[in-house]
Amino acid sequence: MSIKVTVIGGAHPPAPQTAPEPGPAAGVKPTVLPGSMLPATAMPSTPPVAVAPAPSFTASALPGVRRKPVEVTLPELARRFPQADAAALQRAQGVLAGVHVESLDAAGWLRFGMPEQEELAALIRQRLQVAQEATTRSVPQHLRRLQELLTDVLEALDGGFFRRPAAAVWAGHEAEVVQLESLLGVSQAALSDQLQALGQLKQPVQACAQRLEASSLAAEYLLDQVGPEAGSLLLARLTSLTGSQAMLHEHRLHLAQDAGHLQELMTWVQDGVLLKLPAVHAQLARLASRPSETQRFLAAEKLTDILQTLKRAL
Repeated sequence: MSIKVTVIGGAHPPAPQTAPEPGPAAGVKPTVLPGSMLPATAMPSTPPVAVAPAPSFTASALPGVRRKPVEVTLPELARRFPQADAAALQRAQGVLAGVHVESLDAAGWLRFGMPEQEELAALIRQRLQVAQEATTRSVPQHLRRLQELLTDVLEALDGGFFRRPAAAVWAGHEAEVVQLESLLGVSQAALSDQLQALGQLKQPVQACAQRLEASSLAAEYLLDQVGPEAGSLLLARLTSLTGSQAMLHEHRLHLAQDAGHLQELMTWVQDGVLLKLPAVHAQLARLASRPSETQRFLAAEKLTDILQTLKRAL
């Protein structure tokens, strides 16, 4: 049987060819592509494949689960937590609005409230860093050394057979006393900077306390809304958040104590030492090798005054 070849385009038609014996592709007319002298291989037709439409909902953390936030009204939260104020309830409502119970797995529940706890840990590290500055350690050390030197001079003023003259003792200590006075004067600026840094931590601590409270209230509310497996994980997180709240309260106390300690150091250095030490210098400079009773009394009075201040500071 002869099959006529259809020619597309302006190419010269090839010489007639005799079709092969009918086989699997019998009855199919090959088509010649434009500009080509060879017939194209015929491909068997296939039925169209139906394409499923894309889902219309947004994917959640777990496949096939719709993300639905926890919706709760403020009056409902007020009945559940009558001890909490309105601002705390609003913050808890905001936390709940970001929770999608159906999409949370075990790892998700174990992360509940963790950012607030990490924030608290960072604040504690900042406080320790400020409180342990070198100036906080060096100032008490300088004050103790100054106390030792001035005590030696005062004891020398009391006299005694085996004691060196007070003037000689002061001559041996004067250079170091002047050095300590200079160091303490420079430390005032560093102490002021530390005190300011501690003051700047108060606002972040307050904000962290509010977020911890909101997460704790939200966790307690969710305990009645989830199943037993998620509830056990959430109960563990609630216990941990409660412990963090207690830790934050302790952190606030330490913050206040550190600030009070710095204020005291600044007071002792400025009012107790730097204002009184020049008078000691002036009195001891006039001290003779064999002072009179009046000289001894006046020098001892100045020394006793500043030593009492140093004793209270240390």
